Amino acid sequence: MKLKTFSILLFFFPLFLSLSAQNKTVTAVRVQSAPVIDGDLSDEIWKKAVPIKDFLQQEPIAGAQPSFLTELKIIYDDDNLYIGVMCYDNEPDKIIAREMKWDGMISNDDNIKLIFDTFDDNRSAYWFGTNPLGSQDDALLTGFEMKDFNEAWNGVWEVECKILNNGWSAEFRFPFSTFKFYNKQKQIWGFNVSRDLRRNNETVQWTSIGKNLGLIKIAGAGDLTGIENIQRGNPVYLKPYFTAGAQFVNGEEKYKHEPGLDLKYGITETLSLDATFNTDFAQVESDRARINLTRFPLFFPEKREFFLEGMKLFEFGLGDNNLLAYSRRVGISNGVEMPIIAGAKLVGRVGDFEIGAINMQTASKDNEPTINYGTARVKYDLFNSSSVGFLVTNKLSSAGYNRAFGGDVHFSFNDFLGDQNLIVHAAVAKTDENGGAKNSWAGNFFIDYPNDLIDSYLGYRFIQSGFNPAMGFVARKGYRQLVYDFTLSPRINQYGIKKLQFEVIEANMYFDNNGTLQSAEFATSPLNIVTDGGDEFGVGIHRVFDKPEEDFEIFNGNQIKAGDYWYTTYGVDFESSSSRIVFGSIDYVWGGYYNGTRKSFNSSLSLNADKHFIFSGDYTFNSIDINNNRLNTSEVGGRIGYNFSTKLFSSIFAQWNNENNEVNLNYRINWKPKIGSDLYLVINQLLSTDGKVRSKDFAILAKFVWLITL
Repeated sequence: MKLKTFSILLFFFPLFLSLSAQNKTVTAVRVQSAPVIDGDLSDEIWKKAVPIKDFLQQEPIAGAQPSFLTELKIIYDDDNLYIGVMCYDNEPDKIIAREMKWDGMISNDDNIKLIFDTFDDNRSAYWFGTNPLGSQDDALLTGFEMKDFNEAWNGVWEVECKILNNGWSAEFRFPFSTFKFYNKQKQIWGFNVSRDLRRNNETVQWTSIGKNLGLIKIAGAGDLTGIENIQRGNPVYLKPYFTAGAQFVNGEEKYKHEPGLDLKYGITETLSLDATFNTDFAQVESDRARINLTRFPLFFPEKREFFLEGMKLFEFGLGDNNLLAYSRRVGISNGVEMPIIAGAKLVGRVGDFEIGAINMQTASKDNEPTINYGTARVKYDLFNSSSVGFLVTNKLSSAGYNRAFGGDVHFSFNDFLGDQNLIVHAAVAKTDENGGAKNSWAGNFFIDYPNDLIDSYLGYRFIQSGFNPAMGFVARKGYRQLVYDFTLSPRINQYGIKKLQFEVIEANMYFDNNGTLQSAEFATSPLNIVTDGGDEFGVGIHRVFDKPEEDFEIFNGNQIKAGDYWYTTYGVDFESSSSRIVFGSIDYVWGGYYNGTRKSFNSSLSLNADKHFIFSGDYTFNSIDINNNRLNTSEVGGRIGYNFSTKLFSSIFAQWNNENNEVNLNYRINWKPKIGSDLYLVINQLLSTDGKVRSKDFAILAKFVWLITL
């Protein structure tokens, strides 16, 4: 009987593979004249294209027929690729379109999203999106999960859209110089397109349709053919900029007026060089201040554009937020912000190798010497979408050196047992520095099975006490960690319920070198409901253990004593669909907290009144009874945005918490006179609320960036 069953599975296994592949082809047609990019697809030139119409649902029911027809056409000339999409809709007055901002949340609206796998290697792709208002969003993909989605990349392209009496249309123009691709006479690119009908929470796609598939699963893309005899060329993009402003701190005045330059050069069709001189990040928004109720440092994400582009290549994760290379270390030494003199970044492909290198030089300041930061990364392609790689970092100054070395192997299978995803990963790293400790190793090993019905993860990590990457981020040292997670998400598609989610177990345990348990968290979520409308409701239980070896401070001088602590917390949460004009979330947790109790309330609210006005706010409150004390923490943040057009945006952001007792106000206006060029006006105001309200810091800065293509 077992042999018979095995024979049947063996017989149908190739069929599973062929179903998941869903090979489709679309042919681009060469034209001699370009269409006018105005969102109107009635130009005669579009009649030369061969349309594709065979779209199917991806959500809510994979493979079902769409509610409305979608039609796509592709043409090209010597310099550009053009795509026209017609999204038919019998009720155009119900089209949801509220986002105008560049890199805005177009997923909350009706939208179109495209991917191009220009190397046709199932590993990386360009992602572009728009909505009926012509908002532009783009990103780079390096895998098949949202964590592999790098929205910081900004390409040179344009789109115009129109809402019509029978739907809405979009017209794209992509210069070939925007992409990297092999220098071949005939191009074959991976390609896919999706459309979201937001009021129905319906997604339709051309290919890669299935519960474990989707748009960002690059291997499921179809083939884009017909593009022949094109050249990417080696354009030089120059971005000269000038920053001017003033800062007033405690009665002292400081004035700033400095030029700078960013340069991007395509060394080859697949390799590009970025350089920056007299680097300035005046337009970058301030970090969100947080009250830390743990004994470990908080992690803050990178926001500077120069480091964000291509950041996925340099990632070398050691579990949680621990990183071997953490770009926020560049330009900050011992808590002091250091001016960046110049830097360069090389990113691209050479054959089967993906390579990247960053070198930055900071100026001396106060007692800190000038410092050189270097990072190099190499990955070699294995099989269809796997790799083996190496990363090295080097921080060098007159005070000494710190180096880190790491090697990793990443096996990614997106056709496991047909259309299932499976990831096997192993990474080992070591640091070396002046007078460094011997126990300076770290490692991260895991098996991940991220699929629609079953999502399971098993991992082992360790960081020795002497591991010290000066260009990385490590929250804690001297531990071995075991992680296991198992989640079931059955699809219901009845009674208004899309699916249920059961987090059967999530276990996270830390041990010291002697095998003694340092801390642990065991969680289960017996019920989580996702509705057809996109709302979510869930309940959860957490059992926590912590064994701090030293006293530590949490809030306003209050301390947690060293010792062994077991406690349990319970939680409920609700999140409404972002497709609504007003949406938000509520999360309430209560239970133990070390030798006391804690009640925690988190909430957020967003209002997208129309295509111009946007409001969002959040509030966090903790009430902690511990050591015969009652501690109440409050954190408030809010943002008001007004979008004048798809090229002119403004916003004001405010935050406050009762630990810093400071109100931080940040006003920004951004005008894009053309793609790649920007004018920023930034005003920062810091107010003290300790006692009477008074101004602590005020700054006003203007930055103008102009793109020149040579």
